[in-house]
Amino acid sequence: MDNILPAYNDPLFSILVIIVLVLIIAISSFIVGNIKEKKKRKTLKSFIKGFNTQKPLLDIEEMPFNPTLIKPLSLLAEAFSNQGEYQKSINLNLYLIKHIDSFFDKEKILEQLGTTYLKAGFLKRAESIFLQILHKHPRNIKTLYNLGIVYELLHEYDKALSTLIPLNILEENTKSLEAHIKLNKLLDNRELSTKEKVQELEALLKNEYYAYRRVIQALFRLDLEVAWNNIKLNKIESILDILWFLPSSNLNLDIISSSETLLAIYLAKGYIKATEKRPKSNIFTIDTIVTLNQTGSNNIDLLFNYGCKKCKQHFPISFTRCPKCYAIDSIQIKESLVQKKKQTGYSLL
Repeated sequence: MDNILPAYNDPLFSILVIIVLVLIIAISSFIVGNIKEKKKRKTLKSFIKGFNTQKPLLDIEEMPFNPTLIKPLSLLAEAFSNQGEYQKSINLNLYLIKHIDSFFDKEKILEQLGTTYLKAGFLKRAESIFLQILHKHPRNIKTLYNLGIVYELLHEYDKALSTLIPLNILEENTKSLEAHIKLNKLLDNRELSTKEKVQELEALLKNEYYAYRRVIQALFRLDLEVAWNNIKLNKIESILDILWFLPSSNLNLDIISSSETLLAIYLAKGYIKATEKRPKSNIFTIDTIVTLNQTGSNNIDLLFNYGCKKCKQHFPISFTRCPKCYAIDSIQIKESLVQKKKQTGYSLL
């Protein structure tokens, strides 16, 4: 035996010991890793099982699973989600997740499931899914953004702001998003007095990352004088609907009379009497109504429609986040001429 093994003081003996130790560590790591992976799979399956609380609308539970089904069923689930068939989309995603072992393969499906829960209004379920994804893949940018949306909709603004920290580390530009969340937090803060809110909002008008439309809209609710004093004529078209639906009692005639654009708007609205000199706003619909009013046609009104610059969808009411794609600061105000009804307009404030 002594002829086979080197002596303890032989350098070869040390090398042999090191090799044995490396082998022991490698085998131990492999065994422990397998145990942990199995435990994680079991945890994920039990986690997903908790969402299977409703009777399936699609009879797929007994369908034999085949890996070739992953892509077509995933596309079908996405189509259902886009069409508003959220429960069908959820059932398909849960079926796929149940039969896929690798997290790498199921990550996109988990993202889709979380997004569907978000669209359907199941915010706590969406939060759970997104947190589960980030537990395995903390650098998932899309999921970090979606989790921030969930927290914003839940009015948990500090948590929403915390999602920006890893996004900044990942070199994402979050300045406008940060401003959007902070403005929401400010407007929802019940501990601040009206005067304090007005002061903070007026200061935000100097910050390019804060949406002018949202700040002015809030100021019109809180302090009419400050709002009128901060009207920017080069941004009138972005707040045309807000100005149009203001009650006549909320007008500041001194400021309006000093601007030809504002004069034209409220002449078209019918709040100001026509004069010999016809003011021009350089807004086609407003100038058209002013011209028609002078010819005796006083039954023309404006109908407003709101579009998203990003997804190009249109909506009948204003929004701060696009209801379709959740983009911020993407609203486009579009007005059209319609026949005036007996009950005209409503206040956006």
